[in-house]
Amino acid sequence: MFLPTPAIAVCTVMLGCGLNVVFLEHLIRASASSGNMIVFFQFLFVSVEGFIFQSKFGTTKRILPLSKYAVMVMMYFGVSVTNIMALNCNIPMPLHMIFKSGSLVANLLLGVLILKKNYPFTKFMAVFLVSLGILTCTFATSSRSEIESTSSFSNRDYSDSLIMLFGVFLLLVALFMSARLGIYQETVFKQHGKLSREALYYNHMLPLPFFVFLAPSIIENIAVLNQSESQIVPFLSSLVAFITGAEVTLPILWQYMIANLLTQYVCIRSIFYLVTVCTSLTVTLVITLRKFVSIIISVLYFNNAFTAMHWMGTSFVFVGTLLYANVFGFGTDPSPQVGDKEVSNGNVSPTHKKTN
Repeated sequence: MFLPTPAIAVCTVMLGCGLNVVFLEHLIRASASSGNMIVFFQFLFVSVEGFIFQSKFGTTKRILPLSKYAVMVMMYFGVSVTNIMALNCNIPMPLHMIFKSGSLVANLLLGVLILKKNYPFTKFMAVFLVSLGILTCTFATSSRSEIESTSSFSNRDYSDSLIMLFGVFLLLVALFMSARLGIYQETVFKQHGKLSREALYYNHMLPLPFFVFLAPSIIENIAVLNQSESQIVPFLSSLVAFITGAEVTLPILWQYMIANLLTQYVCIRSIFYLVTVCTSLTVTLVITLRKFVSIIISVLYFNNAFTAMHWMGTSFVFVGTLLYANVFGFGTDPSPQVGDKEVSNGNVSPTHKKTN
């Protein structure tokens, strides 16, 4: 996939992730426990593609040290496990989604504390508005039953309250660990250059052994895919019918799964490219906007109500995005831009190098 500019990469993130949420919601509605299976197939698909086209069947020499990838994988796995543990601590799903929407704030704070970056006031205002918009839309999209489960916190006994507070603590840990991962990736790619294709491959290939612990759930949900109703495969069936006169059918959930894998690949490939050419805060902003677009598409496609709260959240996100891009011209932006030279630990390193 050719991604010559960050602008094109941002567009493919929005398109790929926006379509992906449709197929993802179809799969989740068919089986609420299919998350582990979906993630496994996504990792497997990217790993096989990378082994063929990036690693060239193991013949291409790795540029980034394996120890760097090990740190990335461990942090990513830690985020995933912590999020799962939090859901087991009586944390309602709306609260879980809201915490994930705060990643932009966590990334900015860690950028100031760890990378010693100086952001203008408008950047902080933009981050606040975008996060507030995502939070508002998340609340508006949540079902009434989920919202009621959130409000039932006051009726829990003391023991359940402590468990839920521990779950909130786990969500905070996962939030800042995820932001730290983004900053670590930004630092590594400054030192070693743009390695988006290599990083995409190793970050998906190395965690595959961990899915052994999730095998029962994965196998159970594969059976759900197999048992779904067979339907004609769009486009492919028309092509085969034109050539041979026969129709191609496949269980509908497998069709959704394949479409999910393809759109997820477009999305994640574009994100990994952006990680190598943009700051971690910019990438986090794009990912946050992607969550917003996904919520809107989910609401429109599945005919959910688009309330006044949705419009309010839309306004916050739109204004925050324009403010972050300095469209209004409120002073200068001291943060490094794509194509500029960045100073890291006293060394000047260009952000534009040849992309692998």
